[in-house]
Amino acid sequence: MSSFMEKTYGLKQSPFKQVVALWEQLPTWVDREEEMKKWNKILDDSVATPDANFIVLIVGDYGMGKSLSLFKIIQEAQKRERHFPVYMSFLAEQKPSKPGLDVLFRIFREVDFSSFKIDETQLEQINDIDSEVYTIFRVILFGDQETRKLALSYMRGEISGTESQLRTLGVIRKMNDVDLAVDYLIGILFLIKQSGFPNFLIAVDEFEYLFSLVPRSSQPIYLALLRRLFDLRSRIPKQLRDKTSNITLFLAISADGERRLREMQDTERTTGGPISPLRRRIAFNIITLVSLTQKASIELIEKRLKLNRTTGKFEDNPLIPFTKEFAIFIHQISDGRPETIIDRCDNVLDAGLERRLPLLTKEFAIEILQERGIDISTHSDVPA
Repeated sequence: MSSFMEKTYGLKQSPFKQVVALWEQLPTWVDREEEMKKWNKILDDSVATPDANFIVLIVGDYGMGKSLSLFKIIQEAQKRERHFPVYMSFLAEQKPSKPGLDVLFRIFREVDFSSFKIDETQLEQINDIDSEVYTIFRVILFGDQETRKLALSYMRGEISGTESQLRTLGVIRKMNDVDLAVDYLIGILFLIKQSGFPNFLIAVDEFEYLFSLVPRSSQPIYLALLRRLFDLRSRIPKQLRDKTSNITLFLAISADGERRLREMQDTERTTGGPISPLRRRIAFNIITLVSLTQKASIELIEKRLKLNRTTGKFEDNPLIPFTKEFAIFIHQISDGRPETIIDRCDNVLDAGLERRLPLLTKEFAIEILQERGIDISTHSDVPA
């Protein structure tokens, strides 16, 4: 999947392998109706409430479907055609030299400027934010190809800018300050709204991984940035507030990561810090993913067994029929975790196809999983 940046400017965006993998798993989406009601309401509210930003935590342990939930949210947003969605994951990030700026640069990296429908006269309004911000966006949208490359590299933090480069771009300041980067974000919000999208939806996977990239003393910087994004409307020039989109952040975080946030909040009670004010802003927007019920697990098993590995398509029926006992067993040893259910199904199905088995049974699943070294000893009904 080539990006606009790569095709137009010869610049590569972040890898799309994980995104493509998530799209391929969407046909196995099951359950989560209650969770979907909550995040769909937030999607609708973000468009209907012009002066409000939203921060939503998608909380769940490993394998509960946080990543897939984020992509389902993006899919739902695209159906509404009123959201400008981007997906980000920080797992492959390097340790940043300037925490906080790294998040903004990643946002800028994901924005496809070919999506913006705006003329030069409209663009001039960005001067109300900052004249240099206007200058850079004018180059990106209307400049020659080589200068566009330079402007994008500058805005994305790939270069801070030598004197010669800054002179070419027509700006003075280097891109090494959060305040300046926030002004560019406001400019992007203007472009998004003027192109017909009232909401900028940012889906962030593995958000807590950011904390492993910096020392403990720097971790609150990320939380302070989130608070700043939530309150960003107050920074936008008054004459542009109804011309800029909202921001809705969906952040996937593990249950352990969410507990650590609470612990950090407890530590800050005497010293002060950004966590308590941030948590007050997201108090009603925490969506927890729980284990699938047995019924939902069986539905997921049936869907997954329909995946044809050769064609990559889902058939009308399972490639191999299965017994109810098989499905209940897979549910129990997987603790209702969607990712684990899929892994166990794939292992057993592969073996069943190889052996041309007519029916998947509990006994066959036990045999194959034990052969492959997958621990099923925690399941009480499995023979020792």
